[in-house]
Amino acid sequence: MTERDWREQVQTLLGRASRLDPGEAKVMALEEAARLADAHGDVPLAFEVRDALIDAATFGGFPDKALVAFAWCRGQQQKDPDRLPLESLLWKQKWVVGRLDEFPHISRKQIEGALADVEQCFAKAGAGQRAVMKLRYQAARDMGDTAAADAFWAKWVESPRDHLTDCRACELDDELDHHIDRGEYAVVLEKARPLLEGRNGCAEVPHLTLGSVLYPLFKLGRLEQARDNHLRGYALVQRNREFLATVGEHLEFLCLTGNVARGLVLFERHVGWALEHASHRDRFTFYTAALSLMERALAEQRERVELSLPRGFTLYSPEGTYETRTLRGWLAAQAEGIGAKFDARNGTNRFHQLLTRARRLGDEAVSYPIDAPLPS
Repeated sequence: MTERDWREQVQTLLGRASRLDPGEAKVMALEEAARLADAHGDVPLAFEVRDALIDAATFGGFPDKALVAFAWCRGQQQKDPDRLPLESLLWKQKWVVGRLDEFPHISRKQIEGALADVEQCFAKAGAGQRAVMKLRYQAARDMGDTAAADAFWAKWVESPRDHLTDCRACELDDELDHHIDRGEYAVVLEKARPLLEGRNGCAEVPHLTLGSVLYPLFKLGRLEQARDNHLRGYALVQRNREFLATVGEHLEFLCLTGNVARGLVLFERHVGWALEHASHRDRFTFYTAALSLMERALAEQRERVELSLPRGFTLYSPEGTYETRTLRGWLAAQAEGIGAKFDARNGTNRFHQLLTRARRLGDEAVSYPIDAPLPS
């Protein structure tokens, strides 16, 4: 293959990727382009391709691939900072480092090192503390370090915005977690209003927001609004595995409102994502929501369920009939295993508490039928 041939092939793959929606095909096209650039020793082109790959993997549900691509780019940039300026990576550094805690095999020491690197890089770029404090808050919250999370929250929201601060839509959406944790459901809905009304938005907002507000709406008894947000929100996330955890929030809502049949359809559609997804945290969120659903199904005397599940599923049945108790046991084992790894890494019991909540979720359930058809 001549130089012109392989370069044209790389450009073809880049063009193809640019036309694809977020997902596996887009990621695969960019991975092939990166392999071609690597094979011919073109570091700047390989850097350019992986820069695009970080975007595609981040927003297409492949956080592990985004991490690998970023690590390569960061390593090359450190080797040749004059040729490959750091500024081009700063925004993506936030995306990647912000998801490190989703992998229990990445130690707290490694996460702290990555956060310190963000802080140093952002300071060199003339940025303030706001973006860094947000990352530190999220990591501390996800790991169950409540005292640290509270301290970083205060620093985050008080720090001035700057050129490396996330957009207002993303920040507002991320602020909701703090208030949900505290049961401040009215505050959640007030802060979410500009996102839900379309006055602020971005690539993943209101997609994420529509899932986040379902439980607050349920707790406030605003079931009609919750139903409408479920219908609107699920349609936005149903085709992108990046939103596995958000699908879990929709599953949880269907459990809480007694819409077991509808929830079983979501489980059937998306358990394949959970089986393959690299984010252990997102898998945990989906599995615990599905566990709540199976508990609710048993409460309704659904001892068996008819489901078309992937062949790669451990309990796969060609006939499509499953014992609900067996599914519940499998989901419990998955969630317990993942949660134990996180709690061991974090030195807290946050994931044990989340699993306990999921097992008790049915105690809150009320009947609120949703008859609208699911989007295909």
